[in-house]
Amino acid sequence: MKLAFCLSLLMTSCLFAAPLYAGEGDNGFGQTIQIYTRLQSFVGKPSWLIIIRDVDNGQNIPYLFDIKRGNNFWVALTFSRNYMITVSDLQFSPYRTYSNRTNPYTSAKISNFCHLESNGRVIRGESLYITLEGDLTPYNTYSCHVSSYRDTNFSIAPPSN
Repeated sequence: MKLAFCLSLLMTSCLFAAPLYAGEGDNGFGQTIQIYTRLQSFVGKPSWLIIIRDVDNGQNIPYLFDIKRGNNFWVALTFSRNYMITVSDLQFSPYRTYSNRTNPYTSAKISNFCHLESNGRVIRGESLYITLEGDLTPYNTYSCHVSSYRDTNFSIAPPSN
């Protein structure tokens, strides 16, 4: 009983302490990465892994987006104004290749998907807007448009009554 109380107290304090540590701004968030997909089709079960390196706080923030339909909207949040994108990998798994029709459990992977990886360059005070269109296959049948913009006032509003 005492152990359960201590664990619940520890979990509660961790939940409330994270937002206090996370941000320098008023709302605890830094820049945003907005992702829109308008896919006509896709093969296998693609998943997109993006890992953001928060330079100011020394954190790695992973995001994993499973593509289950053609139209999607996702937001990846950073907790500071300065960040790097260290990983942007798209994996098709399971994926049946034309040369290996007997093994349906192979996978295909696109590293540095949409050319998002920073390669050591720090992105300072800019948010990203990404649009992914076309047919999502490992054979470059899609188009990826990335634009950046200065965003200093992004906030998340509580729901209105």
